[in-house]
Parts: sequence; structure tokens; C-alpha cells
Amino acid sequence: MTSVPLAQCASEVVVLGGTGFVGRVLAETWPAAQRCPRYLVHRSLPDWLLGSGNRIQRVNLDDPADVRRALTGSNVLINLLRADGQGWYPDLLRRLSQSFAKAGLRRCVHASTIDVYAGSATNPIDEETPVWPLSSYEKEHCEAERIIAAAFPEAAILRLGAVFGPGGRNVVRFGREMADASITKLALRRALYGERRMHLVSVFLVAHALAQFAVDARIHGTTRVLLTQDDHPDNNFAFLQDVLAESFGRQSLRKVPTLPRLTLRLALSLRGLPSQAVERRFSVQKAKRFGLITEGFSEALQNYARMLAAHPEERRI
Repeated sequence: MTSVPLAQCASEVVVLGGTGFVGRVLAETWPAAQRCPRYLVHRSLPDWLLGSGNRIQRVNLDDPADVRRALTGSNVLINLLRADGQGWYPDLLRRLSQSFAKAGLRRCVHASTIDVYAGSATNPIDEETPVWPLSSYEKEHCEAERIIAAAFPEAAILRLGAVFGPGGRNVVRFGREMADASITKLALRRALYGERRMHLVSVFLVAHALAQFAVDARIHGTTRVLLTQDDHPDNNFAFLQDVLAESFGRQSLRKVPTLPRLTLRLALSLRGLPSQAVERRFSVQKAKRFGLITEGFSEALQNYARMLAAHPEERRI
């Protein structure tokens, strides 16, 4: 592993786990001034990546020698591999961490999740708030963060909110509901959820952050950043449902009264979910210090709602 700080050398970026929608938007929006990253593909090769013009390299993650060959010449890893609670993810990262060191990687930009705070009663939550995972999925993300922090001299750990955008799964279930559900069901959900915060973040802001932290000279040691756009006034369920109703040509639900928050707390408790999530807010101050702002949030959500309405296949993801 190189001892030269990344700020003193040119960045050569590799992307692991980048064949999904976040990786696609990252490829489409990668800054022209930066050398394009190399995508490491360990499973299927999607058509969009094959035709993107990006450099592609097949890699067998179970073969340490092949992993080291794939990483040779690079000094930055963008890790988009995601935990699923099945146990394989931390084990894989532990094995790969040995190859990271031998290949000379200096920095990792690691995609994590705000779900690591699932059990926290702190409000608002910021980067200094202790994590409190409840599920195996959340615990795996915490363990992955620890492995990455120990494996790299420089690590930018991005705790992402609910990422939405073309090809993503967040918001899709609400789009399907808007397309198919009765107005009564929609009204009941509106009454229950009201203006509950959604902690959404646009995939375009996420892609911008990933590219920025790959080269940002201000990263020393391990830096954790929350990325949620939680400060935007429209980042709530009522606004989301309104833009979906407009896009799908459904009756407006703006006049539906909202039930007391205690009702939603009770509903979450009955489902075994932490009721404190009803009031939860996430700080955006550190993200703002890195220039990651929430401009364009409403427009991005409106555009995505229109796309869900116009393209039924997007609702089947």
C-alpha cells in the first residue's frame, strides 16, 4: 500500500460493485476533467456498461492473485458492493482487504447507509452519533465500515439515505401503489404518514459525492459523511405522494387530514420497527462543508415520478 498521500499523486480509480443503477449514473456523470474509472466486473456485465465507453475488467473475487492483478496501477477504490444481511459481505471484505494492501490502494470511497442508526434515539443524528444497528443487514454495514477504515490510510465512508433515481428500488413501491391502489388506500396512507421525513437522496448527488471523494484532498484518515438531503422541506412523504398523484393523474390527496404522530409510532411498534424513526432527522452540515448541497431535490423527485408513470417497466424493479 502506497505511503504517498493521494493529494500528492494522480488518482487512478477502480469501481467495485458498480453494475447497478448508482454505478450507471456514476459512469454517466463522471467529471470530464478526471480520468474515467475502471469498472471491475465479478458477475454479469450489463449492456449499459458494455456500451458506456468505460474501461472494464473481469475479476474473480475468490482468487486473491486475480484481484491483485485487477487492482494493479490503481490507488482509489469506489466500493459499491452492498450488504444483504446474509453474512457473505463482511467475510468477502476481510479477504479482499489483504489484496487492497498488496495492490497499493491508498483510498476507499465506501457506500454505507444511514440504517446503521436504526435503534438510535438521538435527534438529530450526525456523524458523531454512535451507530445502533438492530438487524443483521445493519450490523453487516457497521462491520464493513470497520473493515474499510482499518484497510485504507484514507477512507471516505458515505452513509447514504434512501437513494432514488432511474433503475433504483426506493420510491418504486409508492409508484406501484399510486398506479394500482384505490383512492381509499392512498388516503389512509396519507393520513398515517403525513409529512413524515423520507430521508431521500438523489442518485445524481450520490454519484457526484462518490466522484468528489475519490479525489478530494481534504480526506485524511477516515472521514464519515451523512448524505440524505434531509434539510430540504420537500423531503417528506406528503410531497412524494403529491408528485406521484400528479404524475399518475390521480386525485389530489392534499386535503386529507393527518393522524397524530402517536398513531404512526404505534403502527411501527406493532410491526417490530423502532418508533423513534417517526421524528428522526439527519444532519447535513458536514456534507454541506464538502459542497454537497440539496439544490434540485424537488425537481429530481418530480422527474423521477414522471418517469415511473410513463415507463411501467421501471415499476417492476
